[in-house]
Amino acid sequence: MRRLALLMTLVVLPGCALFQRPFRPEHAPKEEAAKLPYPLWLPTEGKVRLSADMTTAIGLAMDDLLPRNIQPPRNATPDDVCLHRRDSYDVEAAPLNDDVMLVRFLVKEGACRSEGATAIEAATYAVDVKSWRILAVQR
Repeated sequence: MRRLALLMTLVVLPGCALFQRPFRPEHAPKEEAAKLPYPLWLPTEGKVRLSADMTTAIGLAMDDLLPRNIQPPRNATPDDVCLHRRDSYDVEAAPLNDDVMLVRFLVKEGACRSEGATAIEAATYAVDVKSWRILAVQR
């Protein structure tokens, strides 16, 4: 009987990891959303259009740089906590060729450091936009 229970545990527990809910961003309450002007429109000033390949490559690289389930260690410094936040990074991206998109993450100027510090490069990714694989990471 013990063997059967142990066997069931070994079979069932790893399967539970397969049933985790995928990440979904939080949505504001309807009352808060109702305060926005409708229909939603993008102002001409500041508008940027990114290609589907570029946005997907940026998302893939960001998920590798900062996985959503990773938290800073308990004894983390304020800078370490800051570096675990996605909004601490600016992004540069450009196609290398038809198959590869380069994505560079820079720590946002003034984030995680004293005021006036310049942005520092955190990582550069080469992403295959045909098979959606990370080809290389330079840190």
